[in-house]
Amino acid sequence: MQSGTVSSNGIELFYESRGPENGETIVFVMGLSAQMVFWPEPLLDSLVERGYRVVRFDNRDVGKSSRIRRRLKHGPLTAIMRSYVGLSVDAPYTLHDMVDDTVGLLDALAIERAHVVGASMGGMISQLMAGKYPHRVLSLTSIMSSNNSRLVPPPKPAALKALVAPRVKIETEEEFVAFGLEMMAKLAGTLPQGREELAEIYRQCWARGINPLGIRNQFLGIVATGALTPWLKKIDCPATVIHGGADPLIRPAGGKASARHISGAKLAILPGMGHDFPPAVLDQMSDLIAETAARANSLAQPSMA
Repeated sequence: MQSGTVSSNGIELFYESRGPENGETIVFVMGLSAQMVFWPEPLLDSLVERGYRVVRFDNRDVGKSSRIRRRLKHGPLTAIMRSYVGLSVDAPYTLHDMVDDTVGLLDALAIERAHVVGASMGGMISQLMAGKYPHRVLSLTSIMSSNNSRLVPPPKPAALKALVAPRVKIETEEEFVAFGLEMMAKLAGTLPQGREELAEIYRQCWARGINPLGIRNQFLGIVATGALTPWLKKIDCPATVIHGGADPLIRPAGGKASARHISGAKLAILPGMGHDFPPAVLDQMSDLIAETAARANSLAQPSMA
């Protein structure tokens, strides 16, 4: 296990690497407001056991990575309304910047190409990265994400409000854990979430440092980026789209839209999974990620020969 901070795209990113240094690298890109510790340990370790080097990191504005400070003209709800009527959205950065952050991380770690796995916003970053930088992406696995189009069904109001609208004064670790568990319950499907595991993740996040303004910045970045569809059509690596059948935040139609626009993409809808990582689906998720990486290797063999 290695961890540290590297310079990337003009900011600092905190990362962690585990597994054999000479193994093929899988980079995990997390979603809106979520620190890298939200990636389930059993999922990461199962891929290490398969021989992969696994890298996860804190996106800008969360955890131990750089925090962006900028005065903005409007908030999340105004941004949504402006986007739906075709007006520009003032944001401190877009997903394109976060793609460049991820590519810069690979550069800093001397990784020429990697399998890329992203969840939610991280899935959008990963899709965009595969379209913009095909020479850096061996395979793509997008989880609980979408093509960020205005045409896909919107989140259920309670799920969206839970993520971007609450104004809660939190002063202690216990309050933060309780808040996190309540929010995740609103993002759940029908499968048990593993509340003890989630509580421990929120304790880690509190200890690592929280950044409430980062949620706003990242959300505005998503809205300001717009639809990813033109970039999805450029993806030529093996791709799998995984989505929860009971996701209340990014509805299953979002995952289906991504898969529809990525040539040859495999779509896996997991029944009962919400916008979360239920322990019951982790083995299947690990298999799907490994199968996607194996498809990339099988395609590479003839060209090498």
